[in-house]
Amino acid sequence: MADVNPSAEGIRMMLVETLGRPRKANAEYFEQLEKGLSASPLPIANHAKEFCGFMERNVTATFELGDKQANDMQDALEIQSDFFQAQMRLLTAQTRSMGESAMKAATGAFTPKN
Repeated sequence: MADVNPSAEGIRMMLVETLGRPRKANAEYFEQLEKGLSASPLPIANHAKEFCGFMERNVTATFELGDKQANDMQDALEIQSDFFQAQMRLLTAQTRSMGESAMKAATGAFTPKN
């Protein structure tokens, strides 16, 4: 029968091992997505790559949040608050970047071609 270690350290080690699988799958997914977008002849491929980069950073930040350990409820709330604030700053930057890209695309669409 398998050795079961119900200690906090044993549980933590099992979680680290278990979370390693989705991390690896996530990295492989974004790698394949990047390859697919790079091969795309569509003009929107560059914007899609940028958007996928945003998604990858957001997912990575979520995994990093899971790595943090709190000693008490105060720590847990502080970690969550810091994560939320960082995500809101990132969302603001991503929204600004996507808005700028959309404006450039719209400007290009209405520019007369000779």
